[in-house]
Amino acid sequence: MTLSTPKRLAWRDELKASLQFSQTAATTLPLGEEDCDRITAAQTHFPFMVPEGYAQLIDWQDPTDPLRQLLLPSVYEQDDHGSLDTSGETLSTVVPGLQHKYEQTAVLIVTQACAGHCRYCFRRRLMSKDVMTKETIEDLQGAIAYIQTHPEIDNVLMSGGDPMVSSTRRLANLLAALAEIPHLWQIRISTKLPAFLPSRFTSDPELLQVLAQYQERFQIVFQCHFDHPREITPAAEQALAVLRNAGCLLTAQIPLMQGVNSSVDVMETLFKRLHRLSVLPQYLFHPRPVKHALHFQLPILEGLKLVEGLRQRCNGSVKRFRYILTHEHGKLELVGLTPGPEPQLIGRWHQRRRGNDYPDILFLPIDPQTMWLPDALPP
Repeated sequence: MTLSTPKRLAWRDELKASLQFSQTAATTLPLGEEDCDRITAAQTHFPFMVPEGYAQLIDWQDPTDPLRQLLLPSVYEQDDHGSLDTSGETLSTVVPGLQHKYEQTAVLIVTQACAGHCRYCFRRRLMSKDVMTKETIEDLQGAIAYIQTHPEIDNVLMSGGDPMVSSTRRLANLLAALAEIPHLWQIRISTKLPAFLPSRFTSDPELLQVLAQYQERFQIVFQCHFDHPREITPAAEQALAVLRNAGCLLTAQIPLMQGVNSSVDVMETLFKRLHRLSVLPQYLFHPRPVKHALHFQLPILEGLKLVEGLRQRCNGSVKRFRYILTHEHGKLELVGLTPGPEPQLIGRWHQRRRGNDYPDILFLPIDPQTMWLPDALPP
């Protein structure tokens, strides 16, 4: 069954249409009864949400379709193990909506809304109706005051949710406030909208004016979230071109996920296509033990094998990415294994949580079933 092609709309209208589409998906998508029941059940906790245009990319009748697995609620979500805060964000929150985990970086949680709900989302607690949490920035002046009194902070990451579902006026107000802090030189914006809602960038000339206005004040970096090569549509390519032409630097931070992109062939295609579009792969994230999303995990040894195979197929400019496990204590780069009959995992701190006093290099026990590392790491 082929879905009707949605009309081209301005981004706000497309977002509203996608919300309406998602609310009726259980009766309009070509799905079996069990899948429809799971969509309905998900509305009471982490609701199903897919942009209407993105839905055209998915074969809803193929259970192995990677984008279907990315967006459709699964029976595996009944598993209550795992954590809703896998990287210690509660410990990093210094002002509601402002995190300061790494010395030089402040993270602003701009919104709890997204254009789509990826089932693996490590911040699914923000969009979950059964989790009472409010983590967005409410007191902007309090956050600005904190950053002003911490000159070690030289960059701000806008995150969420997806900050690009915010109005252009709100984004402009945030940039204006941050521009008053002299020790900031870089603004990073984490977003999946080039894949989910490309019209956000191609139908809003005011956004481009705002980006141009602050280009001399900041280096503006868009951290674009692409999970699979099929997300790189002509519309997505156009959105990326708009951002490039506006003078923005584009990077990619890609989560490794079982059933979605956990093959060398898929990752090779994804990394090379992104690089060709001037989107530089920065991190490949080992899948986190997110509550209700453990089915996306794979063993660390499998991840290392995939990364080695990927690097063998890529030239030096493409394989500069780091394979990262985002731990409570920081970003731990998974480097490889020690030689010998009982190898150990070699980890190197790519970025440390403030106060992290672990050695620079860690040698950690590992076996074929090791999916994640304990909160308390061995010295």
